[in-house]
Amino acid sequence: MLNTMLERELDTNKESSVILSARGVTKHFPIKGGLLGRVQGYVKAVDGVSLDIYRGETLGLVGESGCGKSTIGRVMLNLLEPTAGSVEFEGQNIFDLSNEQMRQTRKDLQLIFQDPYSSLNPRLSVGDTIGRVLKIHGMKDPAEREKRVQELMGIVGLSPYHIRRYPHEFSGGQRQRIGIARALALNPKFLVLDEAVSALDVSIQAQIINLLEELQKEMDLTYLFVSHGLNVVRHISKRVGVMYLGKLVELADVDELFDNPKHPYTLALISANPITNPRLREQKNRIVLEGDVPSPINPPSGCYFHTRCPFAQAKCREEAPALAKTDNEHFVACHYPLS
Repeated sequence: MLNTMLERELDTNKESSVILSARGVTKHFPIKGGLLGRVQGYVKAVDGVSLDIYRGETLGLVGESGCGKSTIGRVMLNLLEPTAGSVEFEGQNIFDLSNEQMRQTRKDLQLIFQDPYSSLNPRLSVGDTIGRVLKIHGMKDPAEREKRVQELMGIVGLSPYHIRRYPHEFSGGQRQRIGIARALALNPKFLVLDEAVSALDVSIQAQIINLLEELQKEMDLTYLFVSHGLNVVRHISKRVGVMYLGKLVELADVDELFDNPKHPYTLALISANPITNPRLREQKNRIVLEGDVPSPINPPSGCYFHTRCPFAQAKCREEAPALAKTDNEHFVACHYPLS
């Protein structure tokens, strides 16, 4: 079921600056079993998510593991076909495009993976890894490809002289820079960063984040930044969405969300975020949620969060809340938003 109230609000505020628009995106994965491999149920990975992403911004997406944030990122790139809903990129529904049209659009939509080592072919040199993308999309001249690869390596802070090296000869941070260079090869407009810095040391994370911010300014890039690290998300994002069990439960400007969370789950996430200052740590009132995350195969009735929410009431168990605007472009899916 689509979040019609949110869709109406988003459509009213729609401007030419919207680069990607998702409406009622749902993705269910079938569970097959038995001798005949019949479908016995579905994993409801994403359930009716609607949001707009504006040109040039970074939208952070946070939540516990298994909440569906990586899945919706892949749906937005048409790497996964949705069960329901639509994704419009620059006004075109990407699921209505022909194979050739999608191939052309693919240049504008790119993904940077979490693990920089497993995402690179160990048998290909850096030059071949990046150059292969260029060759597939029409750059047939080897000399021209090599020149472009060297240019990309310089852009991401790597020496062009290392073009013949293989992935195992680089550090983790350098390998992630190679992944970024590959994603930038076709001059994309929209990138999904799927836990792009979580596998790196903290000092290297800072370097990669700074690089991503510089590239965004220079190349007018738009990011969907998927992560479970709240500190990184707060630093790089302009707006932040919070997902729980496949649903978008809160969406707001980054400072508004961290300083004034409206959803109990968001408040619990923020309270669990580590604080390095010992004095502030002692003053912090951490909210510990009871129980485990319900199964996405058989989610609870009403609000999916009511089984763990310390503020849940009877209405929460019976009726699913719609994602609705409260104030300051702050959207929350809660019958009783926090004040």
